[in-house]
Amino acid sequence: MNNLIQQVALEIEYRGYADKTRETYCQHLQQIEHYLGQPLDQVTEQDLNRYFASPAVRRLSRASVLIKVNSLNFLFKYILQKTFNIDIVVPKQRSKPPIYLTRNDIQSIIQQCTDLRIKTMVILAYACGLRLSELTQVKVRNIDGQRKTILIERGKGGKSRYVVVPESALQQLRVYWRIYHPSTWLFYSLRDFTTPIGKTTFSKALRKVAKQLGMEDRVSAHKLRHAYATHQLEAGMPLHQLQHRLGHSDIRTTQCYLHWLPELGHGGVDLLADVR
Repeated sequence: MNNLIQQVALEIEYRGYADKTRETYCQHLQQIEHYLGQPLDQVTEQDLNRYFASPAVRRLSRASVLIKVNSLNFLFKYILQKTFNIDIVVPKQRSKPPIYLTRNDIQSIIQQCTDLRIKTMVILAYACGLRLSELTQVKVRNIDGQRKTILIERGKGGKSRYVVVPESALQQLRVYWRIYHPSTWLFYSLRDFTTPIGKTTFSKALRKVAKQLGMEDRVSAHKLRHAYATHQLEAGMPLHQLQHRLGHSDIRTTQCYLHWLPELGHGGVDLLADVR
């Protein structure tokens, strides 16, 4: 990592952004610099246009292209302190019909887990609606059994919040504790007890369980979070409370789940009810 990208990393850390943001921005800036073959403080707008017009970049998803643009914007705004203007085409966002896991699906996944550690992670992810990065970074000191809460430190956007842990999840954590005796990280790496379990390690284990159930295309850590949100709404949780539980800054992000569950909104009036 060169000095310029190191400055980006330090600035992101100083501003309290999430570690994932720092890693992602620096990774994309390195890719751009490697492609152009020159330091980013020397590239021109024409160079950047050429990069975004390359076949490899044009094949990327909308989200990936926007991350590259955002990383460049951060570099130019906060480090180089100058503006840039590039002419790019961002792929149109494709709308997919929502597919979420039912409660029976969740029960099947939990029952299929033979590894106590993975089973506990699945239960905690679903019971608390955690992001994958939050799940793998839970610290033992942040679990309060009496208050039935977990402090999520520096979640998405660098924001911390408390989440409520239901009694069933606490019971599972006690079972897990008696076997693994975690000290710092709740879910530590089996290769190095001083580091948390890798996100890829959990994702691969979850994918293996899903494949055994014939659900490999429907199950992921994020799908567990989606299931938590939809099931809580079905159970009557107010939208603003769900927003806090999920750690959403904007309630419009939480409102997307209402589109998944149209039966929870006003279904409209039967305009033909009195027509004979």
